[in-house]
Amino acid sequence: MNTDVAILGAGAAGMFVALVAQARGLEVTLIDPHVHQANNFAISGGLFPAAGSALQRAAGSADSPQAWLQDLRQFAPGMVNENIASAVAHALPLATDFLSQTCAAPLHFLPDMVAPGHNQLRFHCVVPASGAAMHAWFRQACAQYPRIRCLTEPAKVQRLAQGFELRVGSDQLLARQIVLAGGGFGANPEMVARYIPGMAGALHNGSPTQDGSTMALGIEWGAQLWGMDGYQGQGHTNPGGATRLGMSIPTLGGFLANRQGLRFVAEDIGPSALAPAVLAQAGGVALEVFDAAIEAQLGNHGAYQQAVKAGQVITAPDLASLSAQTGVDLHSLQQTVEAVRSFAMGQARDPLGRQSFARELVPPFKASWVTGALSHTQGGLLTCADGKVLDQQGQAIPNVFAVGGCAAGLSGRGAEGYLPGNGLAQAFGLGWRLAQALS
Repeated sequence: MNTDVAILGAGAAGMFVALVAQARGLEVTLIDPHVHQANNFAISGGLFPAAGSALQRAAGSADSPQAWLQDLRQFAPGMVNENIASAVAHALPLATDFLSQTCAAPLHFLPDMVAPGHNQLRFHCVVPASGAAMHAWFRQACAQYPRIRCLTEPAKVQRLAQGFELRVGSDQLLARQIVLAGGGFGANPEMVARYIPGMAGALHNGSPTQDGSTMALGIEWGAQLWGMDGYQGQGHTNPGGATRLGMSIPTLGGFLANRQGLRFVAEDIGPSALAPAVLAQAGGVALEVFDAAIEAQLGNHGAYQQAVKAGQVITAPDLASLSAQTGVDLHSLQQTVEAVRSFAMGQARDPLGRQSFARELVPPFKASWVTGALSHTQGGLLTCADGKVLDQQGQAIPNVFAVGGCAAGLSGRGAEGYLPGNGLAQAFGLGWRLAQALS
């Protein structure tokens, strides 16, 4: 059987490329032996930025790809993957409009989703925000198009002079082009230890399907790697990794304290960079403290609501009760809350460098224990702006494309370079450009 393009991996990137490619009239074979396991898309928050989308404009928000790009470069100076950054920024509103207008995806612009590093509200998702719900919609969408054939067994791939031969179970395919759209290597301890030694042995709260196997094909074919030490950390993960609080609590006025009741970091650095800072505390945990007024603003935040349902959020009428429930020293906690109040009121400057505290916290208080985790890796196969995989000399490897977790992301260098939303931004933005380049 012949196919125009074979896509290895049915995560956000793989399914999005399949939808765009079939809309262009191409025959697509989407291959994923892990289809019955939750991938990173399914367990994510499902949030992505699209500066200048029709949905954002309809909400009266003035934004632009250039503004988003400026935020990215300011957030990750010297760490941005300039091979793809501008292309992704300008492709994101087109990709979003395609999903909402052509595919009737139930996307919404989220006017209440504040995020560190973003100077404007520009996040999109289903409502309430949920990666699982968004993933389910993509699965159903791919299944309804006859030009997308889905296979669920492992693929053995042989590169030919003019394409690729794939054996998938009893099926034998000839594909003119291949898209490597599998995950990163966060679930591969050997690769994590080699490329991100600071996170070796850390809790991995991403999908176990992120084993680096699709990336290995590109390496075998001579691909160049980029940003292999880059990753998304998650400093708001509840111990055990089943739930997390989401990224918005610090931007709304919350703070983090260690077991001694002391703040240790400027919490607005972003959820990724928070991960190693939290891990460095006693026991590798911190208490995230906020109040009922902040919780009232988290109704559409799916990650936070899951944490509440899992019993991870503590409610306390006063600080004495919060101290009793958590074991955190009351005197230190009182001093920390008073200091945060003075910062919020503009009466003092935070010695840790946090710029904004939004408002004074008032009873009843809310709190949750969090730890640092590795959510997904950002390094991978280096591509050009159209998703073509580049070799060691910077030349495109014929008919080989990459996107998603196995491709180099938007920014690298540890956890600091991960601007919230970068993962799906690359999947959809680079995916849009890649799908236009397929023939």
